[in-house]
Amino acid sequence: MSPNEKETVSLAKSHPDIFVISSDDDLINQLREYIEDYDYNFIGSAYTKERIKSRIVKLSPNLVLLDSEIEDIDLIKLTKDLERFNIPNVVIVGERFDEVIDEVLMITPYGYIFKEIDKDELQRAMAVAIRKHEINNAKIAEAKNKIFEKNEELLIEKSDSSFLLILCVALIIMAILSRNATWLQWVLLIPTIAMLINGIASIKKPEPVSYDYEKPFVSIFIPAHNEEATIAMTVKSVCESDYHVDGEPYFEVIVINDGSTDRTGEILHDIKDELPQLKIVTRKPPVSGKGKGFVLNDALTLSRGEIIGVFDADTKICKDYLTKVVAYVVDPEIDGVQSRVKMYNRDESYLSRMQHVEFASFGNTLRAKDNLGNTGFLGGNGQFVKKQSIIDCGKWDGFAVTEDLNLAVKIMLLGGKIRYCGEAAVYQEALNEWKPFFRQRVRWAIGNFETLFIYLPQILKSKVSIPKKFGIVEHISFYSFNLLIFFGFIITIINAISWLLFHNVTIIRMEAPFIVGVLSAISFFPGIMLALSRDKPGIVDFIKDLIKYYIYCFHLIPLFFMTMKTMMTRKERKWAKTEHKGGHE
Repeated sequence: MSPNEKETVSLAKSHPDIFVISSDDDLINQLREYIEDYDYNFIGSAYTKERIKSRIVKLSPNLVLLDSEIEDIDLIKLTKDLERFNIPNVVIVGERFDEVIDEVLMITPYGYIFKEIDKDELQRAMAVAIRKHEINNAKIAEAKNKIFEKNEELLIEKSDSSFLLILCVALIIMAILSRNATWLQWVLLIPTIAMLINGIASIKKPEPVSYDYEKPFVSIFIPAHNEEATIAMTVKSVCESDYHVDGEPYFEVIVINDGSTDRTGEILHDIKDELPQLKIVTRKPPVSGKGKGFVLNDALTLSRGEIIGVFDADTKICKDYLTKVVAYVVDPEIDGVQSRVKMYNRDESYLSRMQHVEFASFGNTLRAKDNLGNTGFLGGNGQFVKKQSIIDCGKWDGFAVTEDLNLAVKIMLLGGKIRYCGEAAVYQEALNEWKPFFRQRVRWAIGNFETLFIYLPQILKSKVSIPKKFGIVEHISFYSFNLLIFFGFIITIINAISWLLFHNVTIIRMEAPFIVGVLSAISFFPGIMLALSRDKPGIVDFIKDLIKYYIYCFHLIPLFFMTMKTMMTRKERKWAKTEHKGGHE
């Protein structure tokens, strides 16, 4: 026995018990000799259905050797019965190798050998089958533990969501009944100051990067589920990047076709020959559709790149995009970068235009965080992270609704840094209908609340600096304050109208010091004004967008209630992707 084989056995079990199912005495005796010579235990044999079941129940073997030529037994039914005992089988195949054997090997894929048995081959097959079975059982146990952990997290999220909803509603009712919302001004002082700090910090130009660097190999992931309208555009746009070394593309594009039922797979197949960088991974049920994090982790296993980029399936980029964004991540002190996001159909409707403005505001916030110490966040589309950093923090969480935010928090809890790249933009499709828009935003809000409820204790106990802790908590608690912030705006508007119409009549009193009231009233505007100004609009368009966006943000009130309802009633986490319409080549 070779040293490697001995090591394989020791990894499994020192003396595994082997049971033989056969009616051939000569075969049984031969197997017994080979089994015992290998320091395994031969614990018996049987060939009738009743005897097989009773002996296996009594002896609990670690491995079964199954003779495919056993007489008077339905081999397929027997194999299915054995599967219920969770015992690996090595099938001993005789002269027949037909459809029955094929089906048996599909049921019990732990190995097979031919009946002219080679001693070394048998011993190797037994060791491999036992080890493979142990690995499979370990994976199953790990998955069960993970599911149990996530179910416990769901209970935490439900209870915390219920508490937050009841608290906010109770405070609002109390303010209305007492006609006094002074407490609200003080509660909102912290997010108010945070918004003003971010606005001021975003004025400074971020620390520059050099584009003269040794290029690392990059892997681009594009998860795709029913993306026939946009997938060809996205893949071609990414593959046309001028990120080259010695005149050749120095990147790969891995598209993960996750259970698509439309023409996504067909389209990818049609364009593959013309795009040498393209690799296609196909996931089918029951594996597909479980979560975007699982999809990305599959691609990570197959990737060659030192740096991993993630794009949505409705993406367009400029040819120099990769060169610009990778320049940030090659810095040894930086773990990841989020690029700017723009809408290529921003002028189609009011809703699409406001999403463009919203992402400009988000980018301005990330610019501020970049200036405040590289505490930016990953936003899904256009994120680039060092592969080792992803591995070090346990990869993407397949159960997380917003796996990008989850990954960003884990990176920062390990002391990592994330930058913002404002000079490279990824273009995506804005939604034009309110129903899918709210579905998307509920998912994003749930992801924020998940991260807040589950990671808050870890963030507070972590060894990262206090300013960084505050930056993380402030970001992931954004949706928690939305209802109260815009309730405060409504009170302000109502009081202003009352003063105008009824002269000095206040509907709901807000009696905090004057400076607190002023800060609460104006904190919304500096950041969004700076974000709008970066596109250098005309003064009329600037004012229009500012007013429209202020009105648009009141959708956060119904969004809060929709999110709370979903979190309190949902039974599982899964990837609820956004539908892309296409039509903007």
